[in-house]
Amino acid sequence: QDINPIVGAINDLKGRVASLGGIFDYENKQERLTEVRLELEDPKVWNDPERAQTLGRERAGLELVVETIDRMEAGLADATDLLA
Repeated sequence: QDINPIVGAINDLKGRVASLGGIFDYENKQERLTEVRLELEDPKVWNDPERAQTLGRERAGLELVVETIDRMEAGLADATDLLA
């Protein structure tokens, strides 16, 4: 079986996912997600329900971007490992 075209396609997809990270500002979103999660762990944040709700919405948006890109990268890494 010739898997070179498949490996080439996976490598192409890896490049595209890396580009998405730049387009969606992945590194900054990942960093901000960590900050927001830490803020939400502080019991004092719940004294201000409006602030807590705002942080919750921000966390959901950040998780959508960060976790989607993480899943794509993990899937491509798994596919690469399977073909190695």
